[in-house]
Amino acid sequence: MECKIPSELVPKCPVCGGEMDPNLRINHYFVQDERWYELNKSYNDFLQDSEGKKIIYIELGVGFNTPGIIRYPFEKMTYHNKNARLIRLNKDHQEGLEENIDKTIVFTEEVQAVVSAIMN
Repeated sequence: MECKIPSELVPKCPVCGGEMDPNLRINHYFVQDERWYELNKSYNDFLQDSEGKKIIYIELGVGFNTPGIIRYPFEKMTYHNKNARLIRLNKDHQEGLEENIDKTIVFTEEVQAVVSAIMN
């Protein structure tokens, strides 16, 4: 079994017919429309408002595709805020700042299993 995707299932651009990529930040075609900027502002406001407060940052499967959006800011704020803790649910990328080891709880199990256990 080769596990290949049939070429007819690969999405094509409706304008030029070329192959399309998922909306990932891998080139200059990443979609950042008006709504993206609104949500980005809200997120940055949250980050700024949380400085110095007693807070828990929770990462759910955050890797290194765009670590500057969630992963690095959470690490930085956990490091600089004595009242902050970081909970990381990530089976593939659990490593973080060594300086945050005592302030970080890592779950390497599947995210769904951890969340289900917490909800029960």
